[in-house]
Amino acid sequence: ARPGRPELDGAMTDPREVDYQGMRHPLPSEVIEQSPDRTTVYTAGKLVYDGATGGTCGSAMAARTAASALGPGGTPGASLNEMLQWGIANSSATDLERRAAAGARPPQKIDQEIMDMLLGQPAVASMRSAMGKLEPGELDKEGGTDAALAALEELEYYCESVDNATDFAKIGGIQAVLRCMGVASQPEQTDEASAAAAESESGGDSRLPILSPYQPEVAAAACGVLAAAAQNNPPFQRACLALQAHRVLLALLSPDPPLATTAVRQKACLAVSALLRASAEAAAAVLALPQVPPCLAALAADPNTKIRRRTLFLLLCLLRDFSLSPDTLRPMLPPSVLLTSASDEDPDVRESALQLTLALSGDGEFRREVRAGGGEQQFSTALGEATAGVEQAVLTELLPRIAEE
Repeated sequence: ARPGRPELDGAMTDPREVDYQGMRHPLPSEVIEQSPDRTTVYTAGKLVYDGATGGTCGSAMAARTAASALGPGGTPGASLNEMLQWGIANSSATDLERRAAAGARPPQKIDQEIMDMLLGQPAVASMRSAMGKLEPGELDKEGGTDAALAALEELEYYCESVDNATDFAKIGGIQAVLRCMGVASQPEQTDEASAAAAESESGGDSRLPILSPYQPEVAAAACGVLAAAAQNNPPFQRACLALQAHRVLLALLSPDPPLATTAVRQKACLAVSALLRASAEAAAAVLALPQVPPCLAALAADPNTKIRRRTLFLLLCLLRDFSLSPDTLRPMLPPSVLLTSASDEDPDVRESALQLTLALSGDGEFRREVRAGGGEQQFSTALGEATAGVEQAVLTELLPRIAEE
């Protein structure tokens, strides 16, 4: 009941009726679809076509525009708004019903391709298209290398999304990028059962794969795709283990003999770091290989700053995640390597080296080797020059620890 309306007070109101000016009016019981020509059209906020009266409004120019866009037999204009107006004017609900009853064909693949060009295709379709440019036949064509590099850059962008990276593994993306690194074609095994089967078939074989000749630029870009996809992505990391991607990356990083260029080794080191960090399963599988300790030891002392930085940071992360114990790490990092890195020009290299030295300083033999290498004097000098921050805090704790017998 509405206040101030005595004639309605106490009366039961029907929810299917409305009160308007003292009268009860029933609500519509069904939806009545009007003809498309009853649609009112506005251009830049001005009424051009009044659907209620069927007449044009405004200036003569506006009327001609409406007639061109909406008139029978007219053609759509260049803008999306004009095409929409033309579509509305030339659509008929009766005609659509007639075509459906006559069994008109459903939308075809060509229709979907046109819509993809207009609105953008799904990420999986884009990744499949990019993967097609990585096929050996495509790479051998003129301009194939540039097309492959552009495709790998696009794939790296898509794989920064965890969902896209997981889909990338499902459609055979890992196999595609491994082929770019010189690996022969592999079956599409991406689940945990396949990983167990692969390990069983290898029989514990720790040999690294022999890679076919590859294009260094393409291989480096392919490593970048793996690095982007493996970042904090356990399903993708498990798929990499199933396809032995970690062995391929170690083959690229192997110091004996060094086969890859510096650019490839930088990207391969980044991919290994992304694969191992935050994944105890991947770390255990990789660290179990006998080639890993000497490989990481060589990378920690590599002349390239980026490789040294990433390797030391990876070792520090594995130590903090308990994937790597100090006893296992100790043979990989001689005190001489850590002392050299602790005085590096790169602040990230220095900080990681100092924190690793602190983590290993519980071993008495290690402390004696550090002192024998001049580490005590080096750390004392560095502490005097350090500004407030993590480096100063680590040196303050490390210096008295190294002095202990």
